[in-house]
Amino acid sequence: MEVLLWSACFNGNIEDVITLLQNTIINTNWQDDEYSRTPFYLACEKGHIEIVKLLLNDKRVDINKAHRNETTPFYIACQEGHIKIVKLLLNDKRVDVNEGDDDGITPFWIACLEGHIDVVELLLEDGRVGVNEGDEDGETPFCIVCQEGFIDLVKLLLNDQRVDINQANEDGRTPFLIACGFGHIEIVKLLLNDDRIDVNKTNNAGYSPIWIACYEGHIEIVELFFHNERVVDFNQTGHDGETPFYVAYERGFIDLVKLLLNNNQVNINKANNDGETPFYIAFQEEHTEVVNVLRNESNLFFFFFFSFLFFSFLILFSS
Repeated sequence: MEVLLWSACFNGNIEDVITLLQNTIINTNWQDDEYSRTPFYLACEKGHIEIVKLLLNDKRVDINKAHRNETTPFYIACQEGHIKIVKLLLNDKRVDVNEGDDDGITPFWIACLEGHIDVVELLLEDGRVGVNEGDEDGETPFCIVCQEGFIDLVKLLLNDQRVDINQANEDGRTPFLIACGFGHIEIVKLLLNDDRIDVNKTNNAGYSPIWIACYEGHIEIVELFFHNERVVDFNQTGHDGETPFYVAYERGFIDLVKLLLNNNQVNINKANNDGETPFYIAFQEEHTEVVNVLRNESNLFFFFFFSFLFFSFLILFSS
């Protein structure tokens, strides 16, 4: 009998659900062996709102009973974007609106990840919802929308004063740094124009947003930094002493190297912690096209050329 109720909720057969609920001894919270989903969980997952209403009015139904990996019916409704069911459950005080899964992902977090802007808007209207709760790695919902490139959601969260727009994850990556790393230029523009954003904050390894942009070769984002007076250090190094110019050179981004060469704020001579200059490492990595850029900069060419010879001799004599 329980299996019949489970199947009826899965398939959306409301007449069967009504009939089966009339049985006083039926276990309304029976779970399948494979995924441990209750009939109520299934109705929320599949978006069968009329069945959800029926079950909400049955006192035998545990409306918070979780799926095997600890996702609740409310969570799954948010994940699937069933806005009417989410609204219905928000109005039921028995529902824990912040209960997450085993990875610490909350219903609000998952709605942001899935890009369900209507669900996110609805959740933001409820003061009980934790808007800054991160997952087990400390990734906040705002981090996630910046990572996924959901610009409309970024705008929405920027307009909510409860959202901590600079909150970093456990690696120290801020939402701004994440957007720079993923190359979401429109989001980067939006954040650069918000005075609340810390545009210079580094991650735990000491890498700044401009360093990350250079590492990934996002030339348009680097150009934006050159036109923003709040970006204060174009030569910030990480734990290994590599500058943004160094890493662009090392990775062979020819157009980015040209851009950086034309900016007098960039230190193109700075070596890393091992004393290796950008020109030296470009030779080592055999980035011939990048090395040839310096042939139009004769002084730089000779400086880097002799640096290369110097370190070559060091390696030769130390071997």
